[in-house]
Amino acid sequence: MTETPSAPAEPTYPVVDFGPLDQRFHDDYWNTLTQLREGCPVGWSTSQWSTAKSGQWVLNTHCEVMAAATNWRTFSSADGVAVFQFPLDVLRLIPVETDPPLQRDIRNALNPLFTPNALGQSVDGEISRIVNRLMTECLERDGPVDLVASFTAKLPPLVFGPAFLDSTEEEGNRLLELVNTLLTRPELVMEAAPKLLAWCAELLESRRAEGRREDLAGLIAHMGFGEDGLKLDEKQRVEIINFVVMAGMETTSGGLGASAWLLATRPDLRERLRTADERTVDRAIEEFLRFASPAPLLSRTLTRDTEVQGCPMRTGDRVLLNWAAANLDPKQFPNPLVVDIDRANVASHVAFGAGIHRCLGAHLARHEIKAMVRAVAELSEFRLVPGAEIAWRASMARGPVALPILMAR
Repeated sequence: MTETPSAPAEPTYPVVDFGPLDQRFHDDYWNTLTQLREGCPVGWSTSQWSTAKSGQWVLNTHCEVMAAATNWRTFSSADGVAVFQFPLDVLRLIPVETDPPLQRDIRNALNPLFTPNALGQSVDGEISRIVNRLMTECLERDGPVDLVASFTAKLPPLVFGPAFLDSTEEEGNRLLELVNTLLTRPELVMEAAPKLLAWCAELLESRRAEGRREDLAGLIAHMGFGEDGLKLDEKQRVEIINFVVMAGMETTSGGLGASAWLLATRPDLRERLRTADERTVDRAIEEFLRFASPAPLLSRTLTRDTEVQGCPMRTGDRVLLNWAAANLDPKQFPNPLVVDIDRANVASHVAFGAGIHRCLGAHLARHEIKAMVRAVAELSEFRLVPGAEIAWRASMARGPVALPILMAR
């Protein structure tokens, strides 16, 4: 029987049936988010969020989303953050599904590999090389190219696998397939998760056997044995590397796909970015992320009773943080449905989350999107096939399913 938490029989606040994995939401994304925020800035959603539970609060304004995201003591991640929750005894996403001090200690250990300086030294040149290779392969084909299959889905595993895990292209493709299953078909977690976790466990074992510590896999393999005060068991180490694999591939692919879609439908943007300086390109990428957030929502669980805009939230209630709706809040971003690369406050978007759980790989994702934007801006032609209708993936990591593109140097 489905369990429903504590919404009263006659609520005095908005009640909606909003399903983050509902294809109808992704098909009418911007309109749905606008209507949801305007009609239900904070309210109760009757949608199901696990195989056994339904009913949760949903925050849709920038102000309330930011307040919750930066208050981890009340809005905890320890009971899970997925919009359709995996069983935590099967798959816990560490460190994002933990709270301090464990979350803080793990982030402190991982952070040095993901700083802008570290990425500039280790992967910037490799990203450019891979982007040029994939772009050349696309341009050499006759007729339209599906840029998702040929570029945006390929780039993240080609960058992340070799640079952080020393994995092959074949392994990266297999991992991406498993990650995509988990993010779009969470009901198949018992089938896909063991395969992904087994690969992660074997990788950690091989790093320790070889004594390797220099890459991300090596760092995690030797993490948490107590010498630096951090103590982890092997299951937690496996869950850490599993999470960075999931986060490092599919969400970046969605961001790349959405950015490419914007460039293909807005020739004025591509023309301007062709000769733009670094600051303008960087701001454009932030605006693309704001407008089409690749990870639209995540969840929290209340550790204490609280009230938000008159909504009586109780300990144990589930709460959806709607990053995508917050990024379209006109109180924060005037004319939010307009893509404006000169937007002064675009850096305040929450496409990468906010607070202690802000995306660890945000800088890496930006580097990949920037390399693609630069390459696309140089082309003489980059446009959707006339009449093409773009479908969007109903997933925890959103992006176009396919992008049929006509392109030329």
